[in-house]
Amino acid sequence: MVHPADGPGLGRRSRSLVDECHHPPRPGSRPAAGRLSPTGRLELTRRPGTGPDASLLGDINGALVVELGCGGGHNLAHLTTQGARCIGIDHDPAKIHLARACYGHLPRLHFRNGDAARCLGDVPPGSVDVCLSIFGAFSFTTPGPLLAAVATALRPGGQLLIVLRADAHHDYITVLTRR
Repeated sequence: MVHPADGPGLGRRSRSLVDECHHPPRPGSRPAAGRLSPTGRLELTRRPGTGPDASLLGDINGALVVELGCGGGHNLAHLTTQGARCIGIDHDPAKIHLARACYGHLPRLHFRNGDAARCLGDVPPGSVDVCLSIFGAFSFTTPGPLLAAVATALRPGGQLLIVLRADAHHDYITVLTRR
């Protein structure tokens, strides 16, 4: 599935709020925003409001969702409003720090700093219902070891959703189901 994108779009959140939760503050600037409310939609493309929404994942109430390369945690925060239990993993400690500052107050949402494949090894095998990589870990690593870790972590019937840039204007969305 390919969706057009008009650039990195920021959605309906104010630019200053998003910047504070995505980028460390510059020296002398005001401190990062504190707690944020979850966003109103799961964003799977670089063009907010287009493409599939969380219904693509089916009923996630009570599901364990792990995002590999969670960045600021916005998508996981939204999924908690659907009843999901969520774990965000990111290799960048600054992004994890900011995700915790923005959404760490939400129940059922936890963030981990580290390598995605290694962190997945810490969850019980077959316990994850959905793994997400929305311009995340699969965009920045050799896929073999990460795919093996995902296959071990996912329960039978669990889903892996990967979003990658196809080119400057299009994104690929792929959903795989574990047998």
